[in-house]
Amino acid sequence: MMKKILCTIILLWLLVPGWAQEFKVASFRLLPNDITAWVNPVRDLNDEACALIKVVGNRDFAFSTPLGIVQRKNEVGEIWLYVPNGTRKITIKHPRWGVLRDYKFPVILESRLTYELVIEEPLLKVEEEYPRVRKVHRPLPNTPLDESLRAMPTGKLKSQRPAFTSLFTIGWDHERPAFGVMLACMKKHGLYVHGQADFKSLSVDGECRKDGSIPSTGDTPYYTGSEKYSRYAFLAGGIHSIASLCYLYEGLGYGKRQVVWETIEGLKLRNKDYSYKGIAAELGLLVKVRKMALSLGVITIKGEYWEPTVGVGINF
Repeated sequence: MMKKILCTIILLWLLVPGWAQEFKVASFRLLPNDITAWVNPVRDLNDEACALIKVVGNRDFAFSTPLGIVQRKNEVGEIWLYVPNGTRKITIKHPRWGVLRDYKFPVILESRLTYELVIEEPLLKVEEEYPRVRKVHRPLPNTPLDESLRAMPTGKLKSQRPAFTSLFTIGWDHERPAFGVMLACMKKHGLYVHGQADFKSLSVDGECRKDGSIPSTGDTPYYTGSEKYSRYAFLAGGIHSIASLCYLYEGLGYGKRQVVWETIEGLKLRNKDYSYKGIAAELGLLVKVRKMALSLGVITIKGEYWEPTVGVGINF
């Protein structure tokens, strides 16, 4: 009796490995040329575009992530999973082969990017009664992944597409602000445009010097002490990464600043010594912190007038 029990236990022990066959992730990679998630984005509850995982494997697989699965599509030969931006782990389940819990991606998944996940299934042997043909499903060869299948670092994933930044800027001059918009497109290097103005238009009746005299007559009228200002600048140039979060930008363009004095007779005279127009230049620093961007710079017109600027905006 004891021998029969022992033989039964040994037989069961030999059969268990056949029942507990497991699957595994054979490869995971970014598909840099696949624009499916970019052209037809699926959005999560926060109205943010999802990342897309194209799973190559059996359709009986079920999936879950800590952030949820926004949408699943069973396509020809693969499964499409739309997951929220920032997804880092996934749990894979199968009714016969068990569970692969909390598989950690090599990188954090990003919005509008497409990835491929290949699942290596266990070796299955199926025999049909007639004809007696043995069908064998072989797993993918266990060979080293080539460079196209290797997971890329986060820095390389981000470099696949340019980053866009939009900022609202403010310049300051004699307690009078000027407002503007700055747009930038960059990878390691890029381009930007910047326009800024105080949206004031001044009409003048003539000119005067900084001592108040009128150049055409040499007379010096009496002034009310009222001064009016207007200014604008439009610039474009390059922007360059100097650290992981910092960018240096410099540009050239055209700018104009007007200072108008008013006489007691009501004449409005442009002060030619304090008014400038012509080539404008800009130099500044832009810092990115997650989705937010901050800038600090200075604009000059002909090197004679200088105006500091600050900006705040968002990254796309």
